[in-house]
Amino acid sequence: MSTAAIDIVCNLFTPEVAASRPAWSRQFLGGKVNAPEATLGGLTIAQHLAALDAANVEHALMIAPKMGRDGLSESWRLDPMTIVDLVQAHPDRFSGLVGIDPYEGMKGVRELERMVTEYGMVGAHIYPHWFELAPDHARYYPFYAKCAELGVPVQMQVGHCLRYSHDHPLPSVGRPILLDTIACHFPELKIIGIHVGWPWTEEMIAVSYKHPNVYIGIDAYAPKYLDPKLVKYINGWGADKVMFGTDFPVIPHARARDEIAAWDLRPESEAKLMRENALKVYDLKIGAE
Repeated sequence: MSTAAIDIVCNLFTPEVAASRPAWSRQFLGGKVNAPEATLGGLTIAQHLAALDAANVEHALMIAPKMGRDGLSESWRLDPMTIVDLVQAHPDRFSGLVGIDPYEGMKGVRELERMVTEYGMVGAHIYPHWFELAPDHARYYPFYAKCAELGVPVQMQVGHCLRYSHDHPLPSVGRPILLDTIACHFPELKIIGIHVGWPWTEEMIAVSYKHPNVYIGIDAYAPKYLDPKLVKYINGWGADKVMFGTDFPVIPHARARDEIAAWDLRPESEAKLMRENALKVYDLKIGAE
C-alpha cells in the first residue's frame, strides 16, 4: 500500500443511508455480493474514514446515485445535498459525483450543472440498467453535452448487471462497445466505463485503447478475480487508461488494496492506477503524497 490511493467509485453507506435503501438492498449486498456482516448496517463517517486510512486511500469520489425512475417501486436515490454536506465537512477526503436519470430531461441537466458549478461536484454517474436504456440512447445525450461543456467526466456501469430484486430483474444494457459510439460523438467528453465491463473485459480494453477520452474503472469486482489481460493492460500499454475503485460497500478498501498488491505491478503502473490517472482525469486538487 505504498501509493496513497484515490477511489473513483464509492458509496456513502452510513446507518441512515443503509436504512433508507429498499428492502432488496441488504439481501443483495449480504447474499449475492457477500459484503461483510459488520458493514451491512452501515458505517459512521468516522468509521469510514478509519477504513480509508487503514487502506491508505487518500480520497474517495462519493456517488449521489439515481437507481431507477423516481417514484417507481424498488427504485432508490440519494439526495445529492447529502454528498455536498459530506464533501463540505471533509473536502480533503471526499469529492462528489451527481447521479443522472435520463428521464428527467432538461430538469436533470440543470441539476447536473448546478451541482457542478455551485457545489463543486467533480463528475457525473450513470446506472444505465436501472433505466433499461443503453448508454448510447438519445435521452442521455443532453447530459453528455453538458458534461462536455462543463469539462467534467461521466462514469457509467458497463458489462452485465446482477439481479437486484427477484420481483423486477433488470436487463444488461451496457455493453462496453456502446461507449465507442458515444466517444465518436463526444470526443471531448471524458468517459469512464466502471465495473470493468465484465464479462466483456476485452471489449472494454479495446474501446479504451481506441479513444483517448475513454477510461476503465476496476471497481465492484475483487481484484484477484479480474481478467489477467486487464492486469497486463494496466501494467503495460494501458497504464494511462485505468483507475482504481471499489464500489464500496461492495468491495472493502483494504481487500482491494491487498489483492492489487499481489499483482506485483511496476511502481509507475501502480502509481497511475491508484492515484495519478484519477488526478488527471478528474482534475482533482488534493494534497501531494
